Amino acid sequence: MVKARIFVIMEHRQGHIPQAAHEALSFALDLGARQDLGVMAMIPGNRVETPARELARTAGVDVTGVKGEHLEPYNGEVWKGAVAEVLEDEDPLYICMSHTATGFDLAPRLAYFLKASCITSVVGVRITGDKVSFIRPMFNNKLHGEITPAMKKTVLTVLPGSGPDSLSGPASKGHVRIVRAGHAPSLSKTLKLKASQKTGLNLGDADLIVSAGRGLGGPENLHLLEELVKAFPGAALASSKALCDQGWLPYKHQVGVTGQTVSPRLYLACGISGAPQHIGGMRGSQTIVAINTNPEASIFNVSDYCVVEDLETFIPVLLKELKGHSGYR
Repeated sequence: MVKARIFVIMEHRQGHIPQAAHEALSFALDLGARQDLGVMAMIPGNRVETPARELARTAGVDVTGVKGEHLEPYNGEVWKGAVAEVLEDEDPLYICMSHTATGFDLAPRLAYFLKASCITSVVGVRITGDKVSFIRPMFNNKLHGEITPAMKKTVLTVLPGSGPDSLSGPASKGHVRIVRAGHAPSLSKTLKLKASQKTGLNLGDADLIVSAGRGLGGPENLHLLEELVKAFPGAALASSKALCDQGWLPYKHQVGVTGQTVSPRLYLACGISGAPQHIGGMRGSQTIVAINTNPEASIFNVSDYCVVEDLETFIPVLLKELKGHSGYR
């Protein structure tokens, strides 16, 4: 009997696979290891050979490239037809993808076509005997729900920042196959994709994030955090929703359930109280340092290091110490 499999649909942009897709693959590999299921990655698009070979080499998984000029740029109907054509032959138990604009558009389409359950924004899995359930945030991250799929197949979207984004040292590289996608009828056509105008480092790519909250006092104190960001390579400035609502920073800086979900190596929360909406967007950070004058602040409950001090006092002292360090920029 052929062993049931897990398929991971990997997005790519100009041959580059984003961090969120690697996180979805890591989630699938963990799920597969716990259930003794094989994992196959799938890369739809037109120029899929290079990212497919690279993924097979670095992650050690088998990769199917679904190739066709009509698959770029992304179109939900077209991708659904091309992906489903492959999946119907493979009959997997789980189909995973990132909870991105592409993922949460494609997932319900695919689930409906495959007569599968669809669970979005997944952050974890719980296995008890034969029962498999998936954990997702609910009610603006105030609660976490545990959902058991009712159908044989399940389509999952994995929330970015909820788990590891890389795999270490595969024993051997995976196999690559390229299949031609058929031209299924489509009632819509994507004319082009236009990238948003961005300046500075993308929060999702930052190793260190300095995040501002209302405890900063006022927008005139943002320069303290901007100086702190400049002191570290690969750092970026973020903020809570409250600051963006007040116009201190543009919404592209917002971290939280309704903003960006991030998982940097270091997250420095400055004057952030720790609302569930914000914590839901940064909980996956490797190390969390919080600075707040209130020793009872909720942010301390998820922090690795807690500093009870006023930011206007602490940040200048920290900057002074950094300037005395040989690695200071």
